[in-house]
Amino acid sequence: MLRKAITAVSIASLVFGSSLSGIAAADNQVPAFDDLKDHWSKSEVEYLVQKGIVDGVIQNGQPVILPDQSITRAEYIKLLVSARQVKLAEPAQSSFKDVAASHWALKYIEAAKANGWSDGYEDGTFKPDNKVSRAEIAALMVRSYNLRMQEGNTVVFEDTADHWANHYVNVAASNKIVEGDTVNGKRYFYPENAATRAEGMAMLTRYLKTTETGVKDPMKETPAPAPSTAPAPGTSGTTGGGSSGSDSSSDSGTQRVTLDKEAIQNTLGGGNPVEGTDDLNNRIALVGLDLSSFGGSLSDISVKLEKPNTVFSQLSVPGLTGPVVEFSTNGKSFASGTLTFDVAKVSNKQNLAAAYYNETTKRFEFLPTAYNADQGTLSFTTTHNSKYVLIDKTSWEQTFRAHLSTVVDGTYKPYIDFAFIIDSSGSMNDTDPKNLRKTAVTSLVYGLKHDPESPLKTETVTVAKSVYEDGKGYHFEYPTVTNQVYSLSDRAAIIDFDSGVRTYATFSAHSQTVADAVYHIDSNGGTNIFAGVREAVKLFDTYGDNGQRKIALLLTDGQNNFATTQDDLNMLKEAFEKGITIITMGLSRDADLSLLKQIAEYTGGMYFQVQTADDLEAYFKSALENSYHEDKDQDGLDDFYEKTAGMMLENGMIIRTSTDPLTGKDTDGDGFTDLEEMGQPEDMVITADMMPEGSALVGKTVKVFKNFKSLPTDKNDVPKP
Repeated sequence: MLRKAITAVSIASLVFGSSLSGIAAADNQVPAFDDLKDHWSKSEVEYLVQKGIVDGVIQNGQPVILPDQSITRAEYIKLLVSARQVKLAEPAQSSFKDVAASHWALKYIEAAKANGWSDGYEDGTFKPDNKVSRAEIAALMVRSYNLRMQEGNTVVFEDTADHWANHYVNVAASNKIVEGDTVNGKRYFYPENAATRAEGMAMLTRYLKTTETGVKDPMKETPAPAPSTAPAPGTSGTTGGGSSGSDSSSDSGTQRVTLDKEAIQNTLGGGNPVEGTDDLNNRIALVGLDLSSFGGSLSDISVKLEKPNTVFSQLSVPGLTGPVVEFSTNGKSFASGTLTFDVAKVSNKQNLAAAYYNETTKRFEFLPTAYNADQGTLSFTTTHNSKYVLIDKTSWEQTFRAHLSTVVDGTYKPYIDFAFIIDSSGSMNDTDPKNLRKTAVTSLVYGLKHDPESPLKTETVTVAKSVYEDGKGYHFEYPTVTNQVYSLSDRAAIIDFDSGVRTYATFSAHSQTVADAVYHIDSNGGTNIFAGVREAVKLFDTYGDNGQRKIALLLTDGQNNFATTQDDLNMLKEAFEKGITIITMGLSRDADLSLLKQIAEYTGGMYFQVQTADDLEAYFKSALENSYHEDKDQDGLDDFYEKTAGMMLENGMIIRTSTDPLTGKDTDGDGFTDLEEMGQPEDMVITADMMPEGSALVGKTVKVFKNFKSLPTDKNDVPKP
């Protein structure tokens, strides 16, 4: 992930052209810029002026470039967007909280984000008017032009080895876009230095000039023709249908192998697409493969896409999207390999990062990843055979956040935010004619826990209020109310769903306020289960307290009347990775048993089958009791970890076990308790290699199960003596 966002031009600063007829357009006349006469960047800047990319400004009656002034993130983004001839649209809204709709560079910034060049800061900002660094420009150039490492042009800088942009700087240097300085025989890049206008323009010019001297833009490159079946001396050659290519070297006995989608299907796929899905049906397909200095033949190359549960068994990988990619060259060497996947059908494609599973350390290590919005593809480059996955960066980080060592009075997150998602469809007139679901929820609301010794605080709650107006009848208004409540307390919110969805009370620790909201629930309309779930996720995002656990209780009596979409299923994964557990209840035999179980399982919750409305209060009470910190199965492990948050290993993987009082002490029945197999959780400091580049979680402390010995869910996996 590009760690930082990169990016108006004021009246007194450099002006970049906003549109081009092409890089090879008719030359524009170049004025004599007063401040370029003896400047090192004169030829590079004049090249961009000649092509209509840069205009300069008039200062004191003379045309100037201001080459030694810094350049902002917004300015450089516009320069790149113009040079790449990206189609611009007027965005409906900004993706970043510090880029107003009125900001002059909004459409350029949104274009860069849509193409996967830049995705802003961890805190949701873009900082468009901050100075752009040399490292950020190198990263932008590599990502916007999809550049690859050029063999024979390796440059080693003394000051970038441990820098987040090391890969991008090295690729840019191998393409002769950046040079750095030589001091006492060593090369330095100064990655964090603010780039000058001259430096930024010079990097772009160097690349654009290569496109005029026969080096193709990889974003627009057409596949090479199929090679001859007779290999060059000393090579194995490349064969197969479709568009593929090989650049052979008789001296080294290696070749370059390039396969497009058709060639991949005809060779690696044996006539079929090389594609696969995850357990939620997120489908990706291999559409490009580029191996440099490859010492084998096509028959040595294997790319298999397998479902995660067949590879990682009973372990859950947070944010994993699509299948596991197993890439092998059968032991044959290669310098680098770039794999490109069609991810157009994946909803969270812009937020994916590639990672490989290190079999030795048992950890995931993230790789620089390029997303091409125009083609709907994602690429990453590797230097070795391994298992690779695509991970949603936000989901991965949110899972670690859910395990942050937040301790209140010696107890891990003792209080809970409950969101009650209650079915109000017309069928409830038959299954719950006495409105006993309202009675059950009200009883729970008055039983929420709090610390009477904690200080009082003022809370603000948005509630529904039924209002009558002549000519309009009754309708809802949503005023806010304030209450004095204990600062350490459970809270509850009320969500009503039928064909649509309404929130009758946001989270409140004031029992009477929530109880009043419950009685707005009616019985009319269809059943849109995911509308209720989506509203709950939004409610937790907007009003939830990160110092409390997040639990939603969903009650419905029927089948979902609305088609379940891929976005709906992905939302369950999002809920789980935001630490939201969903407990589901089906009232009557007509309830959508399969879907309710799926929702509960995906989010770490439980499913309850309720036969009649008379049983509702008992089931609600049982669900509530299961939500608190206990050790019901007496295995020595907190049920919160076993069932709700999951037990996180050092590599981020999650394990869940049973808390059943009868069988949960030894979930897999192998003779070892869950505690003996897992150990107790301990603090661990998050290091940079555990996170996508630029994560704000580096340095934070999380609770992980460091002393994990064997899977407590696999009878054949037991602790070693």
